[in-house]
Amino acid sequence: MRRWNRTQPGGVRTCMRTHRHFIRAVAAAALLLTLSPVAQASANSDQVLARLISANAGLRSFTANVSADVQMHSFPYLSANLSGIYYHKEPSKDRVVFTSGLPLIAKQFSNVYPHVESPARWHDVYDISVERDDGTYTTFKLVPRSPGRIDHIDAKVGDKSGELAQLRWNYSGGGYATLNQTYGKVGAFRLVTRETGHFEDPNYNADLSSTFSNFKVNVAIPDSVFSS
Repeated sequence: MRRWNRTQPGGVRTCMRTHRHFIRAVAAAALLLTLSPVAQASANSDQVLARLISANAGLRSFTANVSADVQMHSFPYLSANLSGIYYHKEPSKDRVVFTSGLPLIAKQFSNVYPHVESPARWHDVYDISVERDDGTYTTFKLVPRSPGRIDHIDAKVGDKSGELAQLRWNYSGGGYATLNQTYGKVGAFRLVTRETGHFEDPNYNADLSSTFSNFKVNVAIPDSVFSS
């Protein structure tokens, strides 16, 4: 070792620098291996949420005709076809009003149809965390900041499309509602054109399949529609 130092001036310093660089590289690699999955998952979920929020930029409101097939698994144990109008107004108003079909079921579904909060307001009204990301869909857990009937919502979003594919409302008093959503192109936007769902609580159990058509986009909708 001494002979090597004499014949190569600066060899020890060069070796020590190389050794330090190697240690730093190993430490950096170890840190990256430790942190990158979480960091990447966080970055990915942020990108998915941003994609969801910006998916229909410029959409202020719309109405659509809705046709729904309902199968009641609780009293009155009936099957029915309902039709009506779906109203949506940014940032947080939506309502479905069934105007034809069996009056009892139409009234019930007009009242219990779950509210879909605009993704642009999620950070304002929910505590958001990621339940899972399978590489195709990211499922967010949305916990209302203000306690109420809803315990939490599971929201499944397409990683690439930014489309809200599935929602599940989990209610504090028991029961839940689910909606699976299919999208289609409506003008410059991609809107829900088909839904399948299940609604269940201690006194109510039903399946729903609905289609949306005859969209009118960015039309004037009075606020009274959502309060009546």
